[in-house]
Amino acid sequence: MVAREMDVTEVASTIVGTLLGVKPGEQVLLIADAETDTRMVNSLAAAAKSAGADSVIAIMSSRGRIEEGSHTKLPGMLKRALEEADVAIGLNRTSGAPSYDDTLARLLKERRIRYMSMVMRSIDNWTKGAATADYEEVYRTAEKLAELMRGERIRVTTRAGTDLEADTGGRRVIIEAGFATRPGDSAAFSDGEVSLTPIEGTAKGTVIVDGTIAYLGSPEEAVKLEVRGGRVISVRGGGEADKIKEWLRTVENFDNFAEIGIGVNPNARSIGDWQEEKKKLGTLHIALGDNIYYGGSVECPLHFDMVLYEPTVEVDGRTIVDGGRLKLK
Repeated sequence: MVAREMDVTEVASTIVGTLLGVKPGEQVLLIADAETDTRMVNSLAAAAKSAGADSVIAIMSSRGRIEEGSHTKLPGMLKRALEEADVAIGLNRTSGAPSYDDTLARLLKERRIRYMSMVMRSIDNWTKGAATADYEEVYRTAEKLAELMRGERIRVTTRAGTDLEADTGGRRVIIEAGFATRPGDSAAFSDGEVSLTPIEGTAKGTVIVDGTIAYLGSPEEAVKLEVRGGRVISVRGGGEADKIKEWLRTVENFDNFAEIGIGVNPNARSIGDWQEEKKKLGTLHIALGDNIYYGGSVECPLHFDMVLYEPTVEVDGRTIVDGGRLKLK
């Protein structure tokens, strides 16, 4: 059953009061761009004030064509502002900054800040579908899955033809399931995934992308990626594949195989929105480009998610997802 639509004031109150646990006197930094829906920004600022916190709204320039500049890095003045914040919320509509910014990644690692990502999301994503889930339930599911994802090697297959393997030993398994109440925690809204970055240079195989794609939407035909030595070596498909090939030529380190993530939110919808579909229970997404946020070492102006349907995932030979169904016992 699809849950009801939420009011923006209700959403903001839940995010600030419950999911972030903002306390009186804390410093909350809201980072948006010129295309962010102001209802989201203003309601969060009001909720922070009601919680007794001080908030600052920073509106940076919208990011244009991917080839023209970084979609993962913040301007220097906002990097410095992060150093003073207890809580940061990213609301950029046109880019992944600040979610994949290297300064934020460092502050999270040092447990000096907590973060909530709402980048590249519309008001629809904020109030319907995945947003309406029971986040305590989502988090419990994520914790169980995270334990099963910890291992030495991961393999992903799909009915569409994906067959990919990578080494993961020692890599941190990241839970993003709504709650970020302690320094060092990060989450998103709407939310619900468990992810990691493979060891650089180890991913190999074939990926068939039959779900939605960041910046590009639902593909006109499935996109086929060949991966060797942790890098994409060829791309085939329709118009979306042509665009990906262009970025592979023009964006440094875009060919890096950066992430494997599994969705755990039962309320997320299949509506052609990659930010929602990658959170859906039983979907899988991979990413190319930057992996600094995930504990990797490859910097890129872009972190680029692509959704795969009905995955089967094995960790050290144990099946933890079977055709899109989580196997948590």
